[in-house]
Amino acid sequence: MCHLATTIALRLRYSQHRIYPTIRTISGITGNPPPRGPRGDSRLFMNNIPENDTTKEIDENRDEKDGDNVISRQWKKLSEESRDDIKTSVVSFAFAVFVRVFLYEPRYIPSLSMFPTFDVGDQLLVDKITHVVKNYQKRDVVVFNPSDTYIALTGNTEALIKRVVAVAGDTVEVKNNHLYVNGEEQVEPYTNELPEYDLAPIRVPAGMLLVLGDNRNHSFDSHVWGYLPEKNVIGRAVLKYWPPWRVGIVEGSL
Repeated sequence: MCHLATTIALRLRYSQHRIYPTIRTISGITGNPPPRGPRGDSRLFMNNIPENDTTKEIDENRDEKDGDNVISRQWKKLSEESRDDIKTSVVSFAFAVFVRVFLYEPRYIPSLSMFPTFDVGDQLLVDKITHVVKNYQKRDVVVFNPSDTYIALTGNTEALIKRVVAVAGDTVEVKNNHLYVNGEEQVEPYTNELPEYDLAPIRVPAGMLLVLGDNRNHSFDSHVWGYLPEKNVIGRAVLKYWPPWRVGIVEGSL
């Protein structure tokens, strides 16, 4: 009996000696298993890993791509009718800008220097394109940016409107209350009154125009500040469209 007990004790000791190192070795290789989330998902603990630069760049690129698609996504959400309305509005706006910049420009009259052709508050249409095929000529009513001399005298840089009375090469003179161009007295039914000043004979240089207001004695124009560079001209005034009772073609500009 004692011998049997001794044998069992030795076997148990031998078994513990063989198993213990194995458990210790496995533990040393694998380490303790990582803690798990409430549902056993170890990925919950990936947030503890520091975010590197590559990850940030990927996120930024993803955000940029998402941002680029915002308009596209919103566009797709619109109804077909809304899309058509937007397209029509964009095309109309682009056409209006094109016309305004390159073809015709609306203007209004702030003073009486061109009375009676224009009254204060009149609105008109300025042709900005036909000068390409038709040079500015006598009797044209032009809208222009002021000359350097005018700006130096007044400090004003706003556009002005006057009538061309002479072009490059013409000789101009005002005497005895009448305007003479190249020695010929000018008949001007559109003026408000005869000029009460004299202007000695002058020859208009190349690239220049000489402009006067139709309200001759109440206009600050070329008889005071000199020639107008032709490059300063914005366009011809061709049509009065407001107020309704003054609608009509601008006399002399067509």
